[in-house]
Amino acid sequence: MTRPNQPDAGEPRYDVLWPLSRKAVKATAAAPRIPDLNGKVVAELWDAILRGDIIYPVVREHIKARFPRVKFVGYSEFGNFHGPREREVVAALPDKLRAHRVDAAIVGVGA
Repeated sequence: MTRPNQPDAGEPRYDVLWPLSRKAVKATAAAPRIPDLNGKVVAELWDAILRGDIIYPVVREHIKARFPRVKFVGYSEFGNFHGPREREVVAALPDKLRAHRVDAAIVGVGA
């Protein structure tokens, strides 16, 4: 009979390393929520991976039902921020967000 937490006789035993390291980046608090999206502009940012083309229209519809005066800037305006042009797209993002007067963003929906 074996006792809990003890290897069975003849079974191999392996050393294991913890896969996580110390935090390299200090955690920061999230920005406060915008309580009312009426009159606000929401950007859609998508990495073109997980069904954003299907999910964003549904999300848009639900948000508009609650906040009828919200405006959206579609993900096609900003480009795919995951791919061969990733650095270029991300570098241009702040200027594009300002140009569209974006108040909030939905980022990388999927699955």
